Amino acid sequence: MAIQLYFRRLSSVGNWNKLSQFYLCVTNLTYQSSNRINSTIGIKSRLLSSSAIALANSPHFRVNSDKKKHPLGPEFRPKDAEETSDYLLPHPIWSDHEINNVTVTHEKPKDKTEKAAYFSVQLLRFGFDLFSGYLFGSMNENKWLRRIIFLETVAGVPGMVAAMTRHLHSLRRMQRDYGWIHTLLEEAENERMHLLTALHLKKPGPFFRACVLIGQGIFVNFFIISYLISPRFCHRFVGYLEEEAVITYTKCLNQIDRGYLPMWAQMNAPDIAKNYWQLKPDAKMRDVILAIRADEAHHRLVNHTLASINPADKNPYKPGQ
Repeated sequence: MAIQLYFRRLSSVGNWNKLSQFYLCVTNLTYQSSNRINSTIGIKSRLLSSSAIALANSPHFRVNSDKKKHPLGPEFRPKDAEETSDYLLPHPIWSDHEINNVTVTHEKPKDKTEKAAYFSVQLLRFGFDLFSGYLFGSMNENKWLRRIIFLETVAGVPGMVAAMTRHLHSLRRMQRDYGWIHTLLEEAENERMHLLTALHLKKPGPFFRACVLIGQGIFVNFFIISYLISPRFCHRFVGYLEEEAVITYTKCLNQIDRGYLPMWAQMNAPDIAKNYWQLKPDAKMRDVILAIRADEAHHRLVNHTLASINPADKNPYKPGQ
């Protein structure tokens, strides 16, 4: 408004010379201000760029300084990953006394639900034993690895499915879970570590992977539906499944001791197994099988216990137990 009045005043008196001088002065000030702004933006851009480069080259403030060997080994570790096992869930570390005193046990089914779970496991075992050649012929290291890898791809399903189902149940009903979820997730990860250990010794081919894909697809859907209907049936089912696993790994140990698996009798334990179960530096494959059998015996006890209590009861197992 003041500029417009000034223009009118200049026009009324006809002082065009002063008007042109004023216009040139305003234009010059605008140009100088624009140069200062562009210069400031350029300086800030260079500072930000240099700060970003310095930040990228500096160690991240959340990087753990405790250097540990990655439990999955170089084949499973990203090239730029830190060598740390801190993200692994807690799990039992077995003593020599514990792993050498695992016994074959059986929980007798008491009602129709438990009988259905038991006979389902027996049917599945018979079919897989027949298909994999376990019932006939001699078992060598290659056949054992093929059996272990396939079984562990299935064994890692129940814990994850049960944990997911209980997690969604807790969210939907807005109620506490009372500690079941962490135990089930620990079981799922433990079975997956069995699989990753075996994969360090054998790389499955395309046909084997296709069988795993089909088997997992069928079993996942079966277990989800079953857990929604009867969690007790599912935990008893897993308990009986782990009973069979203990029997299988006990047979494997007997064959190693009798000299039927000479390669495994002399083979050093993979690094992934030494790190995960904290085995001795000179541990052999026999020690790995002992640790895996102890894990399966523990899952046997946990699932039979969970099947014997109410799903709304407090989980008697703390993390890592």
